[in-house]
Amino acid sequence: MTADRSEREAFDLVVDRVGTTLEQTGAAFPYVADPETGEWQVTDDGNWCGGHWIGLLWLAYDHTGDERFAEAAREHTDVLADAMVREAMFCGMNFHYAGFRAADVTDDREHRDLGLEGADASVAFYHQRARQIPLGTLLIEGPSSEFRGPDSDEGPSGDVLGAVDAIYTSLPVLWRAYRETDDPVYRDTAVSHADRHLDWYIREDGRTWHHAEFDPDTGELVRQYNELAYSDDTCWARGQGWCIAGLARAYRETEAPRYLEALERTVDYYRSNVPDDLVPYWDFEHPDAPDVPRDTSAAVLTAYGLTGLPDDGETADLAAFGERILESLITGYLTPRGDSYDRPDGMLLEGCFNGPSGYADRNELIWSDYYLAYALSRRLAA
Repeated sequence: MTADRSEREAFDLVVDRVGTTLEQTGAAFPYVADPETGEWQVTDDGNWCGGHWIGLLWLAYDHTGDERFAEAAREHTDVLADAMVREAMFCGMNFHYAGFRAADVTDDREHRDLGLEGADASVAFYHQRARQIPLGTLLIEGPSSEFRGPDSDEGPSGDVLGAVDAIYTSLPVLWRAYRETDDPVYRDTAVSHADRHLDWYIREDGRTWHHAEFDPDTGELVRQYNELAYSDDTCWARGQGWCIAGLARAYRETEAPRYLEALERTVDYYRSNVPDDLVPYWDFEHPDAPDVPRDTSAAVLTAYGLTGLPDDGETADLAAFGERILESLITGYLTPRGDSYDRPDGMLLEGCFNGPSGYADRNELIWSDYYLAYALSRRLAA
């Protein structure tokens, strides 16, 4: 199904937002934005998500031909490439966007090589016995009580801690590297990690665990727990979104029935526990709902993953559900042109970064902007 007028208008709004963001942030990386003013909190090096900003800059350049976007993308890529921790599950994601997806626009060999560097780092960091690319050593900017680094005294080292996010953050760069090189190590690592994901992160009813700690010597599971959910008995919404996007990609790459079955189960849980507008609370089963923030980042990840599936055959219903979520986001959560609250055009509101701490829990989030823009651009190109 091709994009409709509202999706074309929404993509234009998001590209406009890339322009106003670049004007404000300059050489820094946008992170989370104030929902009332649109002012960005920034990082110097992109932290865990700098590739999303670089990806947005390339999408804006590809759409407009404006060289300022390409120049900024190259400058930010130099910073990210130097600063990005290789032993982290986010390395592959960032180098996928700053590398392979940049090469799709520029046809630049250096960008392709950066993508391969991210894939190689992911393979090197893969834990053979646990069959996981671990969380790693990157210290995530946010409330210190919630984001525990490996040097913290409060919890397991990132080297023995897996996360539900990794099926998406770590694997797409491997699928792409395999297609670029035909080297089976990339495909085999991705499949092994994805298969372990089915065992460790997806419960029988389709909800997901956030973390799985494993023994560093044997690779055996030590425990599962939730860090960014309300409790171990509930479900972190963005984690569910990461899982859905990752399973959708795994099925697209392999056509393996086990990934489709898991995808259907996780989407069924989403459908059964989401409000009528298809945008979840930051925890699907938070006992204080509806008096808790939503999380558009969870919704846009889900839409992004599902709208990448074929809209016929076995995945037609899933793709249609993704389209419904996308429509809800652009009609109910994207600031329109000439917003009456005098905010910038094209802000995707109501993103919740960290629900338990209340940190950036009703904000525009740079990664949400990227997945919305990419999902829309993919539909415009169809």
